[in-house]
Amino acid sequence: MFPVPLLLPLLLAPGSATVAPGVTARTLAPCYSADLRPAAGSLVSAVGCTVLLTAPALRGSRAVSWEYRAGSEDGVILSYGFHHPPNVSHLYEKRVTFNESNLSLQVVLQRGDSRLYRLRALEEATTWFHLHVVEPLSQPKIVGNSWVEAGSNTKLVCNVLQGKADAYWWMKNGVLLVESERIQFVENTTLCILRASISDSGYYTCIVSNAVSQNETSFLLKVHHYTNVVLPVMLTCVIIGSLAGVFVWYQRREDSCDNCCRTGSVLL
Repeated sequence: MFPVPLLLPLLLAPGSATVAPGVTARTLAPCYSADLRPAAGSLVSAVGCTVLLTAPALRGSRAVSWEYRAGSEDGVILSYGFHHPPNVSHLYEKRVTFNESNLSLQVVLQRGDSRLYRLRALEEATTWFHLHVVEPLSQPKIVGNSWVEAGSNTKLVCNVLQGKADAYWWMKNGVLLVESERIQFVENTTLCILRASISDSGYYTCIVSNAVSQNETSFLLKVHHYTNVVLPVMLTCVIIGSLAGVFVWYQRREDSCDNCCRTGSVLL
């Protein structure tokens, strides 16, 4: 149970408090994944980063609460009354820091923190602030055949194991690929090469990005003619067969010599 002074803002009926100016927020450094500039109204930040929520002075702010809204669900992050320690919801334990002097709130972001936030006092409340939390992308992985016969069709699939990519780009040897009669993209995640030729050999790079991160990976594709593969394979088989024949002949010769030596010793 919250102490009595902390319950006052929570017992007010919706709309009973006047609306104060809005919350401002910014992502704190170090956070390579997000824009660190302050924002009003809404902010995009990344999982694992820390966001600082600040609000103007409110009337009746001797008892305040930081609140969130997710769809039809409303909840309290933290309630505070002067001369009483802050009371933190179990959903935010060990990941929020409250500044009693200016009533600001720091939150270490997790998945699911994309919500509306506001500061509420006895007589007024701020407007809702929208925080959108995005997971940074892991390095993508390209799946496909690296050794392709000329004239055949092949495809390379770019998979992202962590996070959701908003955009994909494909490059070959550092040059951006555009769709053509032979180069086609399927939902941007898949690169299809029709009737592959020797000139299609090279390094293919998949670049992925979302609001807080960008990552890439490369894949070496080699296109060959059938004869260029069969001849080396046949030569390899001939060489291996010849070496095996020599080894068998040598082994039989050694066995024959051993038999001769043993026969000679018996005769003596």
